[in-house]
Amino acid sequence: MAIKFHQYRFGKGLLTIIPLLFLQVSFGDKLHAQERDEVVWQVKFEGNENYSRMVLRDIIAISAPSTAQKIFGRTADYIFNENEIRRDVIRIRRYYQRRGFDQAEVGYRIEERRKDWRKRVVFEIDEGTPLRISDVDIQFDSSDESEQVIRESRDFERAVNRHDYQPGNRYQTIRASDVEGMFVRAMEESGYAYAEVEIEAEIDTTNRSASVTILNRPGPRKTFTSFEVIGDLSVPERVVTRETGIREGEYYSRSKMQRAQRELFNHHLFRFATIAIPEVPTDSTLNVTIRIREYPQRSVQTTLGFGREELLRGQLTWQHRNVNQWAHRFSTSGRASFLEQRVGFDYLIPFVFNTRSSFVSSPYAQHRNEQAYQLFRVGFSNSLIYQYSTNLTGSLSYELTYNEERSGVGETVLPDTVLNYNTGSFTISGYYSTGHGRNESGWVAQPSLEFSSLFDEGTFEFQKATVDLRRFTRISSSLMMAKRVQGGTIFTTEDEDLPSNLRFFSGGTNSVRGWSRLTLGPKVAIIEQGEFKGYVPVGGNTHFNFNVEFRQSLHSFIRGLGIAAFLDGGQVWESLANLEQRPVQFGAGGGVRYESPIGPVRVDVGYKLNPMDDDLNVFGGEEFGSRFDRLGIHFSIGQAF
Repeated sequence: MAIKFHQYRFGKGLLTIIPLLFLQVSFGDKLHAQERDEVVWQVKFEGNENYSRMVLRDIIAISAPSTAQKIFGRTADYIFNENEIRRDVIRIRRYYQRRGFDQAEVGYRIEERRKDWRKRVVFEIDEGTPLRISDVDIQFDSSDESEQVIRESRDFERAVNRHDYQPGNRYQTIRASDVEGMFVRAMEESGYAYAEVEIEAEIDTTNRSASVTILNRPGPRKTFTSFEVIGDLSVPERVVTRETGIREGEYYSRSKMQRAQRELFNHHLFRFATIAIPEVPTDSTLNVTIRIREYPQRSVQTTLGFGREELLRGQLTWQHRNVNQWAHRFSTSGRASFLEQRVGFDYLIPFVFNTRSSFVSSPYAQHRNEQAYQLFRVGFSNSLIYQYSTNLTGSLSYELTYNEERSGVGETVLPDTVLNYNTGSFTISGYYSTGHGRNESGWVAQPSLEFSSLFDEGTFEFQKATVDLRRFTRISSSLMMAKRVQGGTIFTTEDEDLPSNLRFFSGGTNSVRGWSRLTLGPKVAIIEQGEFKGYVPVGGNTHFNFNVEFRQSLHSFIRGLGIAAFLDGGQVWESLANLEQRPVQFGAGGGVRYESPIGPVRVDVGYKLNPMDDDLNVFGGEEFGSRFDRLGIHFSIGQAF
């Protein structure tokens, strides 16, 4: 009986404790729920036919936490506030009304989730019937002569055909400033510096239509009369006025003013430049005021860097920005790394026959120490550069060099151990870009054509064509897709191979990652005293590369941090007719980026997907490499492209 009694007491105690525990847990949960702040758990929209959830979400103040924030309980920034929701209702209503939905009605309801502190906010939208533009009347408050000049201009014709207040469109009051600005700019391009535009609309609420009148007041037509240059100048005023590209007696144009501002600001001598006209019109004359602040006449600049290929590199530059008060620039620089040493001089003439043209002469001496060869050369390059627009630049250059190329590798099947030769070539190149800034998007194109020994001044006669195409696509505010295609070929009538310095090579930090510097493509074996020591790349006359890279910023976690994933590919061939000899090879991998003050610090790891025997140091069927030969580790400052 004693044993049964103790078991009964134990069981009864357990039966008593368990309900108390559940009661305590349940009571604690309810108490915790009562004390917990209510959170906006989800935001929805109903009835929004013309504007997506993504658009409307950007105009309201409240928002819901992301899935990751919900999982980790980071919801302190999403506290439920019904007053803010009411203000968001007004924001949405005004958003619709300013875009032609003047009868739009917006309400809201609050729904509770499984846990009552989680709130779902639903905005109920009735867009209504929008106002449509029935007709547009473009009028002028000016002389018949001025009206004819403006109407016949290409800019005004473009404004008439492209403005937002076309018949059949919704009448959106928010577009009024855009329409006014388009017509004002068109008149300014015809010389009317103080043009004004007024837009009126008659609303027919019954037919839900609007009759729009665009009234243009061009004012007097202006010509550039005089220039006033303000600032402590080291050059004559005529140098400044010449750099604007504006001539006295020309009709005013906004684009001319903008181009003049840009030309002055981009000049190497001017640190600060503004160009303005009087605010109050008087007659047909126009006095232009130019304010200038110059850089110091002389300066010294030094830079240091580190990379996986060049290791330590540095550069020292001294420049004089105003030689003989002509605004010409003279500079001398020296740069050195474990791969290259170079010293040179540059003389820049910023104005040749107009502000868009410049001329640069650059004598130099250089030493390169590549894996397969060493190069010593001296020469000069003269370049005529023409900037057609902000995104299109072309150049014509001539380069003459004297070269000594040494194999640097013993007992290899390479060309002559020491090769002396001259090169003289004309190069036509272009640069086109649709994006600007560090986070550019759009296209970049860089084609070039090189013609060697046109006057028999070079040892080798050849023609070289290359192209570099890049495309940057922003998928989201934090994700960029970058793509690049490179290719080139050399046409030559020479029976012998071209020197290594003139041939194409591929692979490396800024090329096909997974391969080390210039090691992708044809190679020859190094044999020393009958023993295999490795492979040396020999390059070729045709090459092709491509890169696809996804760049994801992680600024929300660590400011400046980012990651990337990439797929690279390419090959080098002996000639354009021998493409079947070697397949395109691929490297894939990822890396880390950090936005430092000197540029993105980048670490990438690439993996060879389809290496050949010479990529893995396999010779005569025997492996001389290691498992790490499939990897390429790259460290540098700056993006890969």
